[in-house]
Amino acid sequence: MSLQGSLEGFPLPDVLALLASTKKTGELRVAGHQGAGRVWLSEGAVAGIEADDAKSSVDALFRLLRVETGSFTFDADAKVPDSRPEPLESLLADAQTRLADWRVIEAVVPSLAVGVQLADELPGPKVSVSAAQWRALRAVAAGETVNDVAGALDLNEFEACRTVKRLVDAGLVAVEGTDAAPSRPARRRRPEAREEAAPAAVEEDETEAVEESDEGDETVAADATPATPDLDALVSIPAHMRRARRPAPVPEPQRPRSRLAEAAARRRLAASDDLVGEAAAALTPENANALVRELAELGHDVSEAADVIEAASRAGTTEERAAALEGVLAEEGEPVNRALLMKFLSSVRS
Repeated sequence: MSLQGSLEGFPLPDVLALLASTKKTGELRVAGHQGAGRVWLSEGAVAGIEADDAKSSVDALFRLLRVETGSFTFDADAKVPDSRPEPLESLLADAQTRLADWRVIEAVVPSLAVGVQLADELPGPKVSVSAAQWRALRAVAAGETVNDVAGALDLNEFEACRTVKRLVDAGLVAVEGTDAAPSRPARRRRPEAREEAAPAAVEEDETEAVEESDEGDETVAADATPATPDLDALVSIPAHMRRARRPAPVPEPQRPRSRLAEAAARRRLAASDDLVGEAAAALTPENANALVRELAELGHDVSEAADVIEAASRAGTTEERAAALEGVLAEEGEPVNRALLMKFLSSVRS
């Protein structure tokens, strides 16, 4: 069976529906001004689709649906690829959904050949962009057309045009042929080998321009220096992507000392006072050096303590000797070393 006709009188979806309902097997060829391709059928199911460089069956069928003027021919004797057939209904539904989306996209981004550039002004003082939008913006800045964006991001025609349209809707880029796209001179591409040398050349040109301005007018030279852009003022990180700040540690309130602890502290203080009194009563010029040695063994600096202990041993009263010993044996904020006094008293008694 051979079937042929015009797409203007018999649209492609109707042709495919007829072949699927009659469970035909063969090859359907489509050709027109918008493109060309082939659809292989096996008992009414789709065994394969070919259209330009489409990588999926849905994308290939979507491209063929855009061919509205042209002709079709069905060859029932053509060889069909040996592959697993897919139901026509699901493929056709997905392709028609994509076609409806394309009608909206092409009103802003008609094709891959259209020029695209970053917008001259942002829609607000701060703009939040996602990681995908940032990659697309870098591709726009590095290229000239939507096709350049597609190549940089490895996207097909539909995906690239949809990506650029979303950036246009966000006010981040402008395409040629719209009110948001100012005219601009064509940019010449420089070889990659010269990319590193290019910044130096630009800096030299800017330096010469400033020097010429200095000769004419100093105010112009000052205005020619561009201000460093504040990136934080231009781009902000969305709140859901920010790392949560750690709360400041709350100091624990000081627990009040119990009555038992206070009583124990008073007992230790009283015991220290008793030991100081006993050591002062036992201190003499003959055994003063023994107390100095005890201090030295504990790691204390005895250069000044030796003179104080020597003077205390010659004091006239026990109270004067006790006061001098407390000044030497008690560190700032710490009680008197009771172990030291007990060891001294033990050596004196023995």
